[in-house]
Amino acid sequence: MKILNVNFKYLWIFLVFISGNLFSQEQKYIPFRRGNLWGLCEANKFIAVQPQYYSISWYDESVGGFHAEQNGKFGIIDSNATIIMPFISDKPIIVNGENYLVFEGLDYYNYSIKTKMRLDKYIEPERYPINDRWGGGDNHIGELKEPKLTWDDLDDEDLDMIKPFEDEQNYQINFKANFVEILSKDSHIGIYIPKIKKMYLSTPDIAYVGWQFYNGKPYILSTNSTNLFGLVDENSNQVYPIKYASINLMDGSGLVVVSEPDQNNPNNLLYQTIFPNNKVLEGQFFPQGNVWRNGSIYRLYYKIVNGLKNYAGEDGTPYFEG
Repeated sequence: MKILNVNFKYLWIFLVFISGNLFSQEQKYIPFRRGNLWGLCEANKFIAVQPQYYSISWYDESVGGFHAEQNGKFGIIDSNATIIMPFISDKPIIVNGENYLVFEGLDYYNYSIKTKMRLDKYIEPERYPINDRWGGGDNHIGELKEPKLTWDDLDDEDLDMIKPFEDEQNYQINFKANFVEILSKDSHIGIYIPKIKKMYLSTPDIAYVGWQFYNGKPYILSTNSTNLFGLVDENSNQVYPIKYASINLMDGSGLVVVSEPDQNNPNNLLYQTIFPNNKVLEGQFFPQGNVWRNGSIYRLYYKIVNGLKNYAGEDGTPYFEG
């Protein structure tokens, strides 16, 4: 029986995204976009600050508020939707000890956090030139290598499963990060997953080329001669058909991000994000952080539109219009 030949040139690896954002109990507002203007709203979409700014950042713990931009100048809006620093800085305002650092003209100036009054010009501390005092030398750090399984990671049960394919004249065994790939010349035989003690053998039409845990369950990446991808569960039942350029299971965030080739532009991919309640939004969303909604923690996600973050809630509620 002929085994399906697989072209791995376009293989997309599963990605796991972990949000490291801090969560403040004070944070209840979400940057909200209407057309090209930004304001703030609550999770239930009650508008606290009408859209009127060029941009508004995610809540910044260090300044105790949101960086907002108006007419090319930056200010700060606090957690009560009140302007606490006027729009006077040419760059986003930062904190240095007990002062704000405001960029005006060509320099930074200290402003009192308490009084909001300008104090003096900020003088940057002297820094030693790199390698000037320590003898130079080559400090180049090599590229990080992908961690891979080895024979030492396999137990007796694993070795028994792989034993039929140890004939080096007929098979090639490749160790990957969390599975073992088995090839025969240019044909893909299958993969073995030590974590779940299962072998997935390719068929003449479908090859299994990767896997990942998602919500505590294993899912297997499938492909065929189209070089597109699908997904099956641990029992080989189809979850997603083979039609995607990529399938990213974002375990821990509740999101699944898929992309399909753009029929009108072969160099472009069209992304969709599937939210925890199976609602689908256009675009590629990532975890952002949390706000409060009705006394409970409510997860937020974002996608990039025109260089700015646009937000959506865990139930797929979009906080952007137009």
